[in-house]
Amino acid sequence: MTESSSEGLEPIPDDERSMSLSHYIPVWWASFIIVQGFATAFFAVYPQGPLNVVQAAVAMAIGAVTSAVFFVLNGRWGYDKGIPFVAQARAAFGTRGAIIPNVVRMLPAVIWLGIGNWIGALAIQSITQTLWGVGNLRLYFVLFLLLNIALAWGGISSIKWFDSIAAGVIIVLLAYTLFTVVSKQGISTQSIEYGGTWGLPFLTIVAAHVGTAMTGALNAADLSRHLEKKRGSWNHILGHLLGVAPAMLYMALVGVIFGTSITTNTQNPVFAIMDVAPNPTVGVAVMVFVLAAQTSSNLTLNLIPTVHVLQDAIGTTWERGLIITSVLSVVTFPWVLFSSEGGIYFLMINAYAVPLGPVLGVLLADYWVFRSGNASIPSLYDKSRDSKFWFIRGFSVTALASVLVGSLASIALLDFSWMVGLPVGFATYVVLRKFDLDERTTEYLSESPAPTAD
Repeated sequence: MTESSSEGLEPIPDDERSMSLSHYIPVWWASFIIVQGFATAFFAVYPQGPLNVVQAAVAMAIGAVTSAVFFVLNGRWGYDKGIPFVAQARAAFGTRGAIIPNVVRMLPAVIWLGIGNWIGALAIQSITQTLWGVGNLRLYFVLFLLLNIALAWGGISSIKWFDSIAAGVIIVLLAYTLFTVVSKQGISTQSIEYGGTWGLPFLTIVAAHVGTAMTGALNAADLSRHLEKKRGSWNHILGHLLGVAPAMLYMALVGVIFGTSITTNTQNPVFAIMDVAPNPTVGVAVMVFVLAAQTSSNLTLNLIPTVHVLQDAIGTTWERGLIITSVLSVVTFPWVLFSSEGGIYFLMINAYAVPLGPVLGVLLADYWVFRSGNASIPSLYDKSRDSKFWFIRGFSVTALASVLVGSLASIALLDFSWMVGLPVGFATYVVLRKFDLDERTTEYLSESPAPTAD
């Protein structure tokens, strides 16, 4: 595939990769220096949450590094073979069964797209009310949604350049605001001295922080397939360790600092940023950061995976898929999900991570334990009965059973969600694959006598 005006699903040859490491890392920076990561830390630290400053910082660091490792492990399909997530999923789930992980990835992407657009609208509202005393939140929501569609219309080419430029703007604006806030207001001693906890609430917040990034880790191949193959696997490893972890940690630490600096009753993270700003100029500057950050994350983490799923499922074009995705994001009611109550926010993340963790566990087990990249790429694109990945009528019973078991385990311990579901899904898949469940099921079905007519 050559870099064109749209995104296709076919494998990208090594000599046609369009992103160097110097582009790839800033794209991830721009994707993860976002208000969602800020909000996780903001809701975690006292007085908004149950942790003190040190505990919140440690939780954010664990979450950032863990997320980057998941990107490295699950993005190898795209880097090695040049295939997107929707094709990768067929290896474990079957040519038809891949619809399950596709939908599992698509739903949170649509939710986060809606939330990202709502955050953008809140930022515009803050700017216009600060400068001119007027605002129309519904209008801004629609306008920001249309802006995202326009920027993504050109496929990976437009996304690459916008995110690379936005990364620098985002970092400079946020660093300036952070320096100004800390130098003028400092960090609350109450948040430092607060006892907090290293127990279950701490683990819940770690799980939630990783949960905000796990959706991106699931379809990491969608972007890693565009990365130039140089220095063996090091381009891939460095691209994610330096692109994902530092950006997540930076934004989370900003959330911790802002969370301790709040002196008003504002519990909406976007409005809280404006309240903490020492003057209107700084407030407007940081709202510009919010707009750039939400746009860049929407492009890479929310629009690309959802449109790819639609392309695979209903054969739509890239452009039409953008429109469908954007409409779906509106009906998720993001103004409810991005509530001022942190409990709703964390519940949403842990709820969608129920099947997400087991799916990622299955994909990791399939690649690293059984396949190690040794797969027939043409068979992944062959949806006929002759495909190597047809399994049982297009579905892998092994993968589906593993996701079911992992999801049930996640529901039982919802606050930890993927922390339970991922290892359970991984282990169940390994056991059932070694048991040859798909082969045994096929044999059983073929030996079962056909029903006779009365």
